[in-house]
Amino acid sequence: MRAPKKLKISLAVTAAASLIAVTGCSANQPAGSSTGGSDKLEITSWWTSGSEADALNVLIDGVKAAKPGLSVDNAAVSGGGGSNARQALAARLQAGSPPDAWQVHPAGQLKSYVDGGQVADLTELWTQNDWASQMPKDVAEAQQVNGKYYTVPIGVHRGNVLWSNPTVLSKANVKIDPAAGVDALISSLKQVQASGATPVCLGDKDIFASSQLLESIIMSRAGADNWKKLFTNEYSFDAPEVKQALQDYKTILSLANKDHSAITWDEAAKKMADGACAVNLMGDWAYGELVNAKKKPGTDFTWVAFPGKEDIFDYVGDGFSIPANNIPHADAANAWLKTLMDPKVQTAFAAKKGSIPAVKSADISGLSKYQQEAAKSFASAKVVSSLAHAQAAGAEFAQTYADAVSTFNGSGNIDAFIASMTAAQKTQL
Repeated sequence: MRAPKKLKISLAVTAAASLIAVTGCSANQPAGSSTGGSDKLEITSWWTSGSEADALNVLIDGVKAAKPGLSVDNAAVSGGGGSNARQALAARLQAGSPPDAWQVHPAGQLKSYVDGGQVADLTELWTQNDWASQMPKDVAEAQQVNGKYYTVPIGVHRGNVLWSNPTVLSKANVKIDPAAGVDALISSLKQVQASGATPVCLGDKDIFASSQLLESIIMSRAGADNWKKLFTNEYSFDAPEVKQALQDYKTILSLANKDHSAITWDEAAKKMADGACAVNLMGDWAYGELVNAKKKPGTDFTWVAFPGKEDIFDYVGDGFSIPANNIPHADAANAWLKTLMDPKVQTAFAAKKGSIPAVKSADISGLSKYQQEAAKSFASAKVVSSLAHAQAAGAEFAQTYADAVSTFNGSGNIDAFIASMTAAQKTQL
């Protein structure tokens, strides 16, 4: 039984407020105060898995090198696919006790903070350093709301990657062709099932994993242009292609491990690499996690873009914003943002995280074969933004989608899912 919305918010704020007391030194200070000038920095993120923590440490080491003597408080919050961290942050912002910087996805999620007057306008910093010219247009524009910059990107992830285990596929005599579309993929997965293996590893203890799988199928069925039009009311969730995608999703879900709601995304990715199943849909942060777990690319796992008739790059951006008010350590926060835009730092971060750098001048020659391919695809594919990560639309619309996916996972009711999403479409503009 789901708790009433008001109760859930109250519980979240209460839990987050308790968390503030233990996550960071500056969290215990009165609003607007400082814990010792610019020699301290508190950052909040949801990067807590092995590869994510290693990647975050690259950034922390970078800012310490740029600002000797700086003490960094890593107030990362685990769980919920980032939702726990955002709840904790919401409580701190409401209390007027923000961290110096926090992780944010650009575009839709960023807009929610801008609309609330919670993030600082960074346009002057962008202009002074000519940052827009240093990255692809898609990336630069995603950091803006109403023509002003409010966040600084550290990397570009691809959300619609299908990871697979070569041994499991080979035993089933299956090859996955990314250009063959969803029908061929489902046929291949059923062939895997006939061979006695589990076709799909899914870990949706945090619902974003299911949401991301479904959005990948919708993109493949509807195409990149129609995916974008879902968020301008020029295309409807009631469209035939979306209905077919929902049926496809039901079929793929039926081919997944039965314990999918009890395991996390990284556990599912590792199960795939260990041979427990044939495929796993996850963003390319899975690459960093698999390599961190000593899995060998090409041997334990391989990859293709999620099958479809066109090359679509489901963009999930990583970046950081700073508070509009009551910033505890402004100088340190400014140094942090500048560190994020260092090409060498972006490359070192990408090597751990599985992403590609946001800046064009970063040297990617030493990155993995997967990342080299992702960089080429990002330059040529149709780029869209993820709804599962609140980038294609604002936080409220994205939450409606997550709730609808969660309900659909239990009921399989296509009409109910469409009713929820078409109603949300009518209210988002």
